[in-house]
Amino acid sequence: MKYLYILFVSFLFVNSCSYPEISRDELIYENNFESEDLSEIDGGFTSTFNGSKVIGDFNNDGFTLHLKDTGDHDYIFISFDLYIHGTWDGNSNRFPENDKPDKWIIELDPEMDLIKDTSSDKFVTTFSNSVCFPNYCLRQSYPESYPFENNPKTGSNITNLPKTCQNSFYGAETTLYKIEKGFKHSGNAIVIRFFDELYQPNAIDDFGVNQSKCDESWSMDNLKVRVISYE
Repeated sequence: MKYLYILFVSFLFVNSCSYPEISRDELIYENNFESEDLSEIDGGFTSTFNGSKVIGDFNNDGFTLHLKDTGDHDYIFISFDLYIHGTWDGNSNRFPENDKPDKWIIELDPEMDLIKDTSSDKFVTTFSNSVCFPNYCLRQSYPESYPFENNPKTGSNITNLPKTCQNSFYGAETTLYKIEKGFKHSGNAIVIRFFDELYQPNAIDDFGVNQSKCDESWSMDNLKVRVISYE
């Protein structure tokens, strides 16, 4: 019996110390949007922000990337520069009677929602571009998933970038986040949806003009998708 126990422990030790080898690590998509090539994107448009071409800016909207013939893979890694423009309120919008977060979402294979559990194929987070005071702070979830609470601009790379609407009362300066997210994924095609769910009850100005996009929006640059396979 003692001999069998030793064999079992040895088996666990060997298996816990062995790792599968990577058989494929390939960058399959890269776009800095300077050429305005949106051939594999639905719902996208480009603009110029801070001297560079970006996709967006979006407000209660987003775009979908379609990649075909990707080859077999076990994981995908998505990296990009995300610009959060304006007065995002994070997990709370200061209206307790109708409180809603300012969400930002990555979703894989969105058209398959009805036939599979997508809980592991989404990254849902929030961003806050506000300032924390001793008794007042609109917290965000990033870099964790919603509804985790962090201070505004946690995990950011650059703050105080220009506003998108320079001459508007609405909005605030822009915050840059350099993001990479990994997902378990297989098949010969990848569909990725990037979108937001923003709540802006005060985005109509005194003249009845909708200032939603000046108030809160986002854009993206340097989008890359990498696939990894294991033996």
